[in-house]
Amino acid sequence: MENMNNEMELEMLPLTEAELLEVDGGAAEGEAGSWRSCRCAVKKNYLALRNHPSFKYENEIARIYRGTVFSVKPSKRSGNYIWASYGGKTGWVDSRFIQYC
Repeated sequence: MENMNNEMELEMLPLTEAELLEVDGGAAEGEAGSWRSCRCAVKKNYLALRNHPSFKYENEIARIYRGTVFSVKPSKRSGNYIWASYGGKTGWVDSRFIQYC
């Protein structure tokens, strides 16, 4: 069984710009380039910036700590995840842990 689980693991690669437009219906007209400021609202630890919209330790590319202000693109979503920019990196964050400024 363990061998079967290892075979099923996939390498998570960042999405291309074309793939991002397809996520959850793509961007609405006029929203494609709009970023919004928000604040990290976790109660403890940190909010992970991820290279793929899923919860896995391996796909963390940065840590955003409580109260930190960063940018999100509301038109790009996948489930609970939203496209974000922080510290010169872009990726996905869980939108349940952000507050818009």
